Amino acid sequence: MQRILLFCFALLLGISSPLTAQEFSGGFKAGLNFATFDGPLESGAGDVELESFGNSTNFHIGAIANLRFTDIFRMRAELLYTQKGGIINFDGPSYWLFVPTGEQPPFSVNADRTSVVEVTNTYLEIPIMAVARLKRFEISAGVSTGFLVASRGSGEVDINGATSPNGAAIQPFGINLDFNYLSDKPQQLDENNSSQLQVDNRSVFLPDELNARYQQLDDDDNLFNTLDVGLVGGISYFLNKGLFIGGRVNYSLIDITEQSQDISRSTINPDNTYVTRDDDDRNFVLQLSVGFSF
Repeated sequence: MQRILLFCFALLLGISSPLTAQEFSGGFKAGLNFATFDGPLESGAGDVELESFGNSTNFHIGAIANLRFTDIFRMRAELLYTQKGGIINFDGPSYWLFVPTGEQPPFSVNADRTSVVEVTNTYLEIPIMAVARLKRFEISAGVSTGFLVASRGSGEVDINGATSPNGAAIQPFGINLDFNYLSDKPQQLDENNSSQLQVDNRSVFLPDELNARYQQLDDDDNLFNTLDVGLVGGISYFLNKGLFIGGRVNYSLIDITEQSQDISRSTINPDNTYVTRDDDDRNFVLQLSVGFSF
């Protein structure tokens, strides 16, 4: 890894300094990312899918460094500020964990949940690619390494059809979601950040807004891992000697989520502890770019 970073730094340094040989060149690029997640979806009874992934639109921008070996073949390194992520939808049978006032322990109730969370994960990414130049076309393929520098989520959750442990109906409610996966702390509810609701003669806290740690897990792990390694492949078309437009696919090779923080929304343990999901989630990104390569 250190050798790769040093190689990229040396190439990118050549962009801002006078080139001493024709083999080295640089450039820049920017464009849009159309991103989503790929992985197993949470299912309920009868294997009915309760979860779905949607696309989000973000951007990328960065520098290019080329090492040319022949008129056709070259190696390319890039340093990109790029946003990935997607939309996570859940709709179906679920639960809600209430936190009572006073010293009483939390308790869960069955409910129908509808939630939408748009996740934006920002990476510093270093793709290393082999490139073939065929007249005005370039074909590239290689690997990329991304380091997570920001991770946010926003959306809302609606709870309907909830019944108390004594079988009484609980009025529907909705809560806004504002997640900072890298910095949120376990969320402690009190009268300053929540309203109160009566459930079976118990007064419970209903949060005004949820952060990423409403689960109140003691684990220090974040939901999303800080490292992403993937395959990249694309094609570009040069409008003239330097200006190009291009498209690229980026697909993760490793699980981007941490199991200890990947919480099931359909099932909770009888002792009101959370069920975690041991699944394999990946980033899938289509990039459309415009750039200039010297």
